Amino acid sequence: MQKKIFIIALTLISISVSAHNPNTASVVINPINGVWVAQFTISQEGANYALNSYYADKDLNSIEVAEYKELYIDYLRKKISLIVDDTKVSLSSAGIKLGNHQTDIKFLIPDFPKNYNTIKLNLPMFEENEQQNTVVKFLEDNKSIRKVLNQSNKFEMIFKNNTTEFISVNAKKMEFNKIIYGIIAFLLITAGVYFYRTRNKTVANNV
Repeated sequence: MQKKIFIIALTLISISVSAHNPNTASVVINPINGVWVAQFTISQEGANYALNSYYADKDLNSIEVAEYKELYIDYLRKKISLIVDDTKVSLSSAGIKLGNHQTDIKFLIPDFPKNYNTIKLNLPMFEENEQQNTVVKFLEDNKSIRKVLNQSNKFEMIFKNNTTEFISVNAKKMEFNKIIYGIIAFLLITAGVYFYRTRNKTVANNV
């Protein structure tokens, strides 16, 4: 019994430490009432470090709260690249709730398409912090996918959508496939040009 209590206590302590890690953040992206929303939960300590580094020419401690919020949101917009089926999707209006320890930010994504196949998200948010880890989760109906973005994966996640689940795609594999398809296309074009020239030369010789 005591052992079980110890394990539970240790688990709770680990969760608490993780929740207050200044280099962690979480993002949940899902549709709410028909509109896709990106909801950020951010450690303000880590955000302060990154924002002060990014806006090195400004004294963020001396500006008005409204300006600080504007700079905060502008920073996030510049750090987010959401591509759906090769089309970049923009983030619309944002709401921000500042806190001493945690900040909550919500972006609307009204142009997110209803039907889609592939999603590529690049989110180097707070990359100024060497140990930054951002947990990203996409949800839709009964489908979900989760990934921790950090320096090791270049803050990037790619996945495909089918009728029953989200399927993670390896970025390196995708790039490799693009190279292979490029080589095949080049060979086909080269072969086409060769046969076209050969055919014209044969016709010219027969005239």
